[in-house]
Amino acid sequence: MEPLTPAPSQVSPPARAKEHPLKSARREPEPGPSSSQLPAALHEALLEAVLDPTVAIDERGQVVLASRSVERVFGWKPEELVGRNVNVLMPEPHHSAHDSYLAHYRATGATGILGRTRAFTVVHRDGYELEVELSVSRVDGSAAERPLFVGSFRDVTERNRAQQLLADRERRLRSIFEGSFQYIGLLDLEGNVLEANMTALDATGVTRDEVVGRPFWETRWWSVSEESRVQLREAIQRARRGEFVRFETLHRGRGDDVLTVDFSLKPVFDEEGHIVLLIPEGRDISELKRAQRAETAMLRALATIGESAAMLAHEIKNPITAVNLALRAVARQLGEDDAAVLRDLVGRMQRLERTMRRTLTFVRPLDLVPGAVRLSELVDEVLGDLSPEFERHGVALETQVADDLVLRADRQLLGETLTNLLKNAREALGRGGKVRLCAESLPGGRLCLCVDDDGPGIPPEVADDLFRPFVTSKHAGTGLGLAFCRKVAEAHGGRIDVESSPLGGARFALELPLA
Repeated sequence: MEPLTPAPSQVSPPARAKEHPLKSARREPEPGPSSSQLPAALHEALLEAVLDPTVAIDERGQVVLASRSVERVFGWKPEELVGRNVNVLMPEPHHSAHDSYLAHYRATGATGILGRTRAFTVVHRDGYELEVELSVSRVDGSAAERPLFVGSFRDVTERNRAQQLLADRERRLRSIFEGSFQYIGLLDLEGNVLEANMTALDATGVTRDEVVGRPFWETRWWSVSEESRVQLREAIQRARRGEFVRFETLHRGRGDDVLTVDFSLKPVFDEEGHIVLLIPEGRDISELKRAQRAETAMLRALATIGESAAMLAHEIKNPITAVNLALRAVARQLGEDDAAVLRDLVGRMQRLERTMRRTLTFVRPLDLVPGAVRLSELVDEVLGDLSPEFERHGVALETQVADDLVLRADRQLLGETLTNLLKNAREALGRGGKVRLCAESLPGGRLCLCVDDDGPGIPPEVADDLFRPFVTSKHAGTGLGLAFCRKVAEAHGGRIDVESSPLGGARFALELPLA
């Protein structure tokens, strides 16, 4: 019996196989396909494993092989694609012109696609188009074999869509960034300028190249004083620790202009909570500050005038009271004719005294003592005091006030305001006529109190100035009652207006917030 293994002298040396570039430099015997089977196995494995669709065509454009990934991406099974013209994957005009491209290449050798990666469009088997990156290379075999052209496709449809969305978002953000009327920029954590919008650049007359990359405190904006630079550096350190910083400062504008700026510095966090950027933001409040200074000066002047008027009224009131008492005493000792003259003088002095008292009341600041006020109860109190006067003059008084209306207001001041409005309506009527007080809720948690009368209404020449001090349509009025009503309404966060009444006369509408 012969041995299963031949003797060493009988064993022919194996033929040296041509080394494949994919084989490891270290050759270790291992079980597997024979040398003749190895290229075919690798060929099949590559076609099965490659992720990007890969197609090989001959010089006529016919598909000779296709990877398994062609089906996943393009919808064609490899065996369906093999034997077809590759233009089945192409949209027009390339579908119809591809054969002429190849003919031109065969005739001239000129091509613009070999050895390059180009953006391309592929038609899916279902008819819709995919965006790909296409790389084509030429593979030459032996002299007897024709060359092949191998194309590798990478589907970039989703990537391009994401890039387009990102570009659209960047354009929108850029438009907001550049279109803002406020000064906006970006700083790194060291305080260097990364970006600044056109509003900030135009305000101080610099270009983007002059500020980007420089420490923020070294830019023209902060050149007004060293103190402002120190304050900014401290703010950057605080913002790096996660604080939101805000303060008023002075910036250098164009030329020698100095701008007052409401400045803030805000940290920007990434998804893990780390600070990655700082956003400086500024708003030019120069005009606002000038207006505030002018208003403050005016208010101080008015306050001084008010204090002087109050002192003057107080100094005048006491002598008037004394003169009034003296005139009454003298009138009792005179004859009827002289007494009539003195009584008229007493009446004039009393009106002057009331004017002084009203002036004192008007110029004093209102000291509100707000509380819950049930409107129906307050109206009952006011009408209890005024009903005799209305009855004496034959004026009908009607009220329409719900029991559940509650205000947060100063009870005494609101009562005085209602009293003023009702007395004004009664005095406008003389004798007879009708006055109506009604209340209704408004949207937004507000209430409207309306006092209507059927009198002659408000003369047009005084309607616009009716709530100004010392403006009146009454013969003996002081012109301070309605001014006082407006002062009380505004102190409560409300307003008062005059308009025509449904009754035919005037309507005074007092709008106040509900509790």
